[in-house]
Amino acid sequence: MTKQRILFFILVNLQILNVFSQSIGNISGSNKNESDMKAKQMYNQAVQNLKAGKYSEALPLLNFVIQLDVNFTSAYLERGKINLQLKQPTEALKDLLKCLMLNEKNGEAYYEKAIIELQDNQFDQAFIDFNNAINNDFKESGAYYYRGILRMIKEDYAMATLDFSFSIDKKFDFARAYHERAGSRYMMKDYKGSIADYEKAIELQPKFPQAYNNMGNVKKDLGDFQGAIDAYTKAVELNPEYYMAYNNRGHARYLSGDHKGASEDFNKALQLHPEYLSALNNLAVVQVSEKDYTAANDNFNKLLSLDSEYEAAYVNRGYLKELQGDLDGACLDWNTAKSKGSEEADLYLKDCK
Repeated sequence: MTKQRILFFILVNLQILNVFSQSIGNISGSNKNESDMKAKQMYNQAVQNLKAGKYSEALPLLNFVIQLDVNFTSAYLERGKINLQLKQPTEALKDLLKCLMLNEKNGEAYYEKAIIELQDNQFDQAFIDFNNAINNDFKESGAYYYRGILRMIKEDYAMATLDFSFSIDKKFDFARAYHERAGSRYMMKDYKGSIADYEKAIELQPKFPQAYNNMGNVKKDLGDFQGAIDAYTKAVELNPEYYMAYNNRGHARYLSGDHKGASEDFNKALQLHPEYLSALNNLAVVQVSEKDYTAANDNFNKLLSLDSEYEAAYVNRGYLKELQGDLDGACLDWNTAKSKGSEEADLYLKDCK
């Protein structure tokens, strides 16, 4: 929408509001029943506009309803939802809090409030409010889905799986819920269940590159490198800019012994994202395997200049130095890796004095 058209809609809204304001001035206390009826009619019209996605038409109607009846609970809820859609979370939150002040058991208001908190990374409070929503009879698919997401963040994978299952029970074609349940099952090492859920997500949403990428990760962990490569290939076909999928396919190709293909994928990932640390590390590892030590050393150095805390790079650069006969330099890198928390470094430090 052009700036001119946005301005036009704003002006129209203001004119409508002005008409409503003038009408309010004509309402006297003796016409209370008439005022209540008018508020309900305007509210019902606003809801119809909301269902049709006509937010700019619904908003002034709800403003008018609230001016007619300051205790019209549902009007605050619906206006809060509009403000959230219009990316005005502060205004939305005011309306939702007013709604909950009038009715503390309004489950949908808790849900919408939790969405705002989730977007603001207030995860603990969002979790509380998704619980409040569900406990106050707002048992919609989205409430369980987002609570499941927050359980994933808390690493409570069993309960997350249960929430995603509840979400699916409420909405059988919810591809994202299958996708997230696949992730929680993967974290519990239920690889068979995880793959089944990724396949279901893809069946419901065929153009789902993330699902293909993540299914590739499961197959790679199972040692099915060709299956993983096929999944990553589908991911990058659907999204040619998906640099993580190129990196992951490169890793699967490396594990399958295809060093040339792996290098091509890591370079492609870096072409799309020049400071992608995982791809830099992985490319350098392939270069070590191919005895291109100078290029590998340059890439390890570049990686550590970007992130001096990257433990694996110290371990790998130490191994490269050992191959080149510099055991003192290798031990220095391995000790640095250990000081940064690398458990793998201990295996290499056995070769040091």
